[in-house]
Amino acid sequence: MIFYEIFQVSFYQNFLWEKSVRLLFKVQRRLFKVSYIHDKKNLYELQKLIFQSNCARLLAIREVTQLSFNKKISGVDGKTTLNFLERFELNEYLRKNWNNWKPQSLRKRCVFDLNENLISDTISTISDRSWQVLIKFALEPVHEAFFHPFNFGFRYNVPIYKVQQAILLNLSNISFGSKKRILKVELNCNFSIFNYDYLMKKLIAPRNIKLGIFRLLELGFNLHFPENECQISTFSSLLLNVMLNGVENVHNCVRYGYYMLFFLRPMDNEKILANQILSLLYTRGIKKNSSKFLLVSNTKGFDFLGWHFKFSEKVKNGISAIPSLNNYQFFLNRVKRIVNNSNYGSVVKASKLYPVIKNWREYHKYSDLRSLSYSLFFVKKHAFSAFNSESKQDFYSSKRLLFKSFLVSESFNTVSKKYNFHILNCFSFGHLTFLSESINFFNKINLYFCVHCGMKCI
Repeated sequence: MIFYEIFQVSFYQNFLWEKSVRLLFKVQRRLFKVSYIHDKKNLYELQKLIFQSNCARLLAIREVTQLSFNKKISGVDGKTTLNFLERFELNEYLRKNWNNWKPQSLRKRCVFDLNENLISDTISTISDRSWQVLIKFALEPVHEAFFHPFNFGFRYNVPIYKVQQAILLNLSNISFGSKKRILKVELNCNFSIFNYDYLMKKLIAPRNIKLGIFRLLELGFNLHFPENECQISTFSSLLLNVMLNGVENVHNCVRYGYYMLFFLRPMDNEKILANQILSLLYTRGIKKNSSKFLLVSNTKGFDFLGWHFKFSEKVKNGISAIPSLNNYQFFLNRVKRIVNNSNYGSVVKASKLYPVIKNWREYHKYSDLRSLSYSLFFVKKHAFSAFNSESKQDFYSSKRLLFKSFLVSESFNTVSKKYNFHILNCFSFGHLTFLSESINFFNKINLYFCVHCGMKCI
């Protein structure tokens, strides 16, 4: 889906690109509203309007060749870049063949994931990737209207902090979180074998587009979510969300990509719930051996997406979220690898430390970082000794480099910050909200709260 924030930097200097983004955004907004009321006649017409739009095709080519992280990776044809003339030729080719697309063969490669496991991946050509992005522009607004509100994974404008807030809300004292149990379900990352017919039935698109997607899947196109926690919505992640949509209706849960958390009350039976989940996955063609189940108690604590949640009576809400042990050790290893590297000088070390520390603190800005270990006191001490040991640096220059590398606002460590997200910044927000007005003698405040999860929004 197109949002102004994504293209604000790259399109600032060129008004024509900004105008194209606005035109596509308006059509997607209409498409979301039409699909929300199940008006299929206008839905297919608006989808065809996006396919035939010159702005959408040029934006798809621009995203593949200039804005994508995989823009330097070539497919079977060996092309990594396109010149000015080749982009317009590709635009004309997409205009003529978008409704009868025959994808080329995929190039297979082996890469290492974050856990240092060797996995196989498939790469399409530039033309196929441009067609996939064009299809994503038309499919994503439609399915955003039907996605479950507790599906937070790999959707635009749905920050990962909403997952943390939903977990804290379900396990707080108000929700009797001390009496609940958590069933953690982890799906297999390899979705090479699944039911194609089920996915084709769930997709809301013209028949020619479904045929092109089916041809792409028959060639061995892998469906997977991105490895990192960034909210990067890709074509494969969209198809996976469409296929896995509906698992959240079994029980009260939170899903982010491959991971699901089911909140069990004392009278709920975990065996019956596990059998229901396996039966739903079996209808989608996913094997039973490809999923892992783990039952934990709220009082003992559990890890999820780099956070550790644990019930505590000392906390006001009854539950606290801190960085998990694996996440904290991985962060310390990255910092130590930079500080202890003798090939870098102190200035280079400070410049490399700043983004690592900033990203970690920003990821845990709503976590409880008041502990001494999470304050990074000993990390600062070790970095200062490494900076000061260089002959070119003295005490004061080392202090300046230390301040430069750890220059992060202290507001990241505050636990009392509200989880206030603007409800009206995205037309594809699936939650149903109510408006409540609180009036006092000085001002009038409008508050939105969600019907599904109770989250407060500005």
